Amino acid sequence: MTFRKLGNDERKNEGPRIILLHNFSDKEVLEFLDYLKKNENLKKSIVAVTTPTSLNMRVGELMNELRLEDEEINKNKEKK
Repeated sequence: MTFRKLGNDERKNEGPRIILLHNFSDKEVLEFLDYLKKNENLKKSIVAVTTPTSLNMRVGELMNELRLEDEEINKNKEKK
């Protein structure tokens, strides 16, 4: 596993931020979402909770799937 070095606050425009939650209780997820809504830098992030299906996906595939779902949700919001 590799990690990028922290300390560089420059963010490349590589798509939306994605936060993946694993092994959180429903209560913890709801608390996290409440916190997220209050944070201007993070509230537009895509948030997902792992499922048996997502745990078997490659990270790139999962991120792409989450982006597509987010686009669909936003399209439906615009229609209303």
